[in-house]
Amino acid sequence: MKKPLVSFVKELRTSKKIFTFDEASIKQAVVLRLLSLLEWDIFNVEEICPDFSSDASTVSFALRIDHAGKVLIDVKRDQEDADGFHKQLVDLAAREAFELCVHTDGPHWWFYLPSAKGGLSQKRCHVIDLIEQKPEDAAADLMAFLSRERVAGGGHLEAATAAHQSQKRKMATEFLPEAWNKVLAGPNKILVEILSDATEKLCGCKADPGVVEGFIRQHVAQWLLSDTARDRESPRRPEGDIPPADPPAHPDKSSDIKGKKPEFFADKSINSFTFQGNTFPVKSWEQMLTTLCNHFAATNSQQFEKVLWMYDDQQPCFSRYSDQLRIPEKVRKTNIYVETKLAPEEIVKTVGDLLTEFGHGHEELVITTQ
Repeated sequence: MKKPLVSFVKELRTSKKIFTFDEASIKQAVVLRLLSLLEWDIFNVEEICPDFSSDASTVSFALRIDHAGKVLIDVKRDQEDADGFHKQLVDLAAREAFELCVHTDGPHWWFYLPSAKGGLSQKRCHVIDLIEQKPEDAAADLMAFLSRERVAGGGHLEAATAAHQSQKRKMATEFLPEAWNKVLAGPNKILVEILSDATEKLCGCKADPGVVEGFIRQHVAQWLLSDTARDRESPRRPEGDIPPADPPAHPDKSSDIKGKKPEFFADKSINSFTFQGNTFPVKSWEQMLTTLCNHFAATNSQQFEKVLWMYDDQQPCFSRYSDQLRIPEKVRKTNIYVETKLAPEEIVKTVGDLLTEFGHGHEELVITTQ
């Protein structure tokens, strides 16, 4: 299924005809062609119902399995009021008990989860761009959300729900800096009390709330975040090259992961790790994980895709879709993301699985903690 799908997406990207199609042409030359490649019987009107109507609304296609509504797909080129007809589509899908709804203008595909709480933006779970995305990634997305096999087995809903939850967590993470600024900039009795109590512990005298508020106002400008982007990548190095460095002067404890269970590292802070005889200082467990991922991707470029089958308690550790992870980090020179929102013991387990996957013994990795 995937190879013909990838070939068709490449064809669309190359020819650029998709930008000249009217709605009727998009339905026939793009949507139905894709559904056929996704193993739907496009001649079976019981499963692909054209011009599905409800009340005064009509949608291009309704995908059904055993007469049960599964997915609504609407084709519209007009972009002037996209939110308006997205909302109409979502409302219709909710009324008619469809599990997923999609709007496409040909190149772009917007996916919504009608059952999700919140406004329109909070119901959107995924977007596919057939032109800008790599054809392999676009094909994988289409298979996850729209293949007949996935829809019949409920896998499309699982993919949409996972993408939606990931989107919500990602949104919360993105709003943290703004929340921080709001806490600092506005009146905050809890912050005033914390500073006042801390002052009392230091000198035996509790600072007056008015004095604390004045102190906060005086210094708040330097505490506010202006650049909230998270710098997750260390400086670029040659492919596969992780520069050796001197070990910490006073390491508290070094342990190879062969002799310790992952739980041993819970609640510990990492100073450095040693791999293949070289020691690398790191500031966090996540940095060790991403550094090793970048190394293995560079030294095993043809086999690195194997990580996509690594799971932790049924949650993927790696994915081609950042929306499926809570805090994704892109592995250098790949189209694969690694989950970084993991506890220390989970990171150690993931790293151990990586070592095993690429033919290294667990004794080759020594972690220095405090």
